[in-house]
Amino acid sequence: MRTHHMVAAAVVALGAVTLAACGGGASSNGAAHNQAVPVTAAMSTAVKSGDTPLGTVLVSSSGRTLYALTTDTKDMSSCTSACAQVWPPLLVGNGWNAAPGLDRSLFSTIQRSDGSRQLVAGQWPLYTFSGDTKPGDVNGEGSGGVWFAAGTTGKLVKSAPAAPMSAGAGY
Repeated sequence: MRTHHMVAAAVVALGAVTLAACGGGASSNGAAHNQAVPVTAAMSTAVKSGDTPLGTVLVSSSGRTLYALTTDTKDMSSCTSACAQVWPPLLVGNGWNAAPGLDRSLFSTIQRSDGSRQLVAGQWPLYTFSGDTKPGDVNGEGSGGVWFAAGTTGKLVKSAPAAPMSAGAGY
């Protein structure tokens, strides 16, 4: 229980620092390097569909809900530096793949400021949320009014989660 509270406090503290970076329309600076580690290796399934309280949405290879930031564009992520620590981008290698049942033509990649490649669904660069701890969690849904789960058609899922959001998810 003590560890859970310490993790929640760390997420809340980091969220306070990231508010400007995560909610604004531009990155904090063009040279910022995110600290996210690629979540997939070359030639692996980077994205699949998964069931959540929001319905079936896009999830990472480990089953984590994938989110989009409404201040992003199809060609640019606006979540860098501290924001990318709370909302790690879904980074992919050259041989990434979409799971069977998903329309591969829906997906593309963008190059981030650090040279890594981020997966895009429709017009939305994809991220996980550090406040989600297990497959099916949707604690980031609606955060700050700018973060929403990505549906399997590349459209955002803008509905309230079945359970209340956890502390620290609203930045």
